[in-house]
Amino acid sequence: MNLLKLPLLNKNIISIDIGSYEVKIIEAKKRNNLIHVNKAFSVLTPEGSYEDGYIKNEKILSKVIRDEIKKNRITSRTAYLTIKSTDIITREIQLPLVEPKEISGMLKFQLTEYLPMDISRYEVQYKIIGRVYNREKGKHNVLIVAIPKDIVEKHYFLLTGLKLKPEVLDYQSNSISKLIRFSNIINEDVFILGKTIVAIDLGFNNTNVSIIKDGKLQMSRTIEIGGEILDKNILNLFNFTKEELVEKKLNIEDVSRIIGNYSDYNRLINVTKNTFESIIKKLENIIKYYISKDIENEINMILLYGGLSQISGVDKLLSNYFNIETTVLNNLNKISIQANPNKYFNCISTLIRDEEV
Repeated sequence: MNLLKLPLLNKNIISIDIGSYEVKIIEAKKRNNLIHVNKAFSVLTPEGSYEDGYIKNEKILSKVIRDEIKKNRITSRTAYLTIKSTDIITREIQLPLVEPKEISGMLKFQLTEYLPMDISRYEVQYKIIGRVYNREKGKHNVLIVAIPKDIVEKHYFLLTGLKLKPEVLDYQSNSISKLIRFSNIINEDVFILGKTIVAIDLGFNNTNVSIIKDGKLQMSRTIEIGGEILDKNILNLFNFTKEELVEKKLNIEDVSRIIGNYSDYNRLINVTKNTFESIIKKLENIIKYYISKDIENEINMILLYGGLSQISGVDKLLSNYFNIETTVLNNLNKISIQANPNKYFNCISTLIRDEEV
C-alpha cells in the first residue's frame, strides 16, 4: 500500500483559496506526518473583484487580502494557492503503454487532437490515473488539465504583489484527491480508503464535481449552479437583507422534508430544494457517464463540502435520489484545526504534493 506522506515542512506555509464569495486563508505546518493548521480565517471577496477564477480588480482584492494577513499576524512568506474555473478544461484520454517520461513528448505533437483550441493560451498539465484494457491491449489512462494562462499569470502577480513567494498553484479537484488519499478517515469513523468517491464542492458560483477512485482523480466536471443562484431564487420570493438570507438558510431544519401546510418557511424549503434538484439532475449525468465508461466503475460514496453543504438535509436529498451513502465533511484524521475543516478543505488539500506518494 502506498501511503501519502508530507514533506518536511520546517516552516509555516500560507494556503489561499480565492472564491467569488469568500477568500479563505490558512497558515499550517507539518509535524509527525500530521497537518497542524495554526490559523484559519476568511474575508468576503470584494464585489466585482473576482469571478469564476479570474481576477477582475487586483488592487481591491490585494488590499483586502493584505489587510487580513496583517490583522491575523501571518509572518510566513511561502504561499500555496488553489483555483477552480469553468474555463479550466479537463479531458481523459488513452495513450499507449510507454514509459511515463515519454508521454510528455507524445502530447507535445498530439495535444491538438484532444484539445482542438489555441493551446498557446493554456498551461497544460497531465497525470496518469490508471490503465484501461481493450481486447487485452493495455493503455495508459491520462487526465489532461488545461488552465488559461491569464488565470495563472494574474494569480502569480497577485501573490508577488503581496510580497508572498508563490510556490504551488494547484487545481482544486487534484488537491482534493490527494487529501482523500492522505486523510483516509473522515467524521471520526467513516473509512474512505479504497472507495470510489464523488467529492462535491457546493460553492457560490458553481459546483465542482470530482470523482476519485482509490485516492486518484478520475474525472472532474463543473456544474454552473451554486449558492449565487440559490440566493437569487430566494430573493425573488422574499425581501431579505443579506444577513437575514444567511440566517434563514442556516435555520432550515431539513431541506429534504416539506410539511404540507403553506407557509413562508415551506416556500423557503421548496425553492431551496428545487435549486438543489437542478444540481442533482446535472450530477446524475456526470455519474452516469463515469459508470458507462467501464463495466467495473461504481460509486461508493458522495462527499459534500463547501458553503451549501451546511444547509441541513442536503445529504439526505442526494442519498435518497441516488441511493448512495452521502455525508457532509465535518472533520478529517491527520488534520488538526480549530476552525471548521469543511470551510477550509481546499486550503488544506493544497498542502499535499504529488511527489509525496
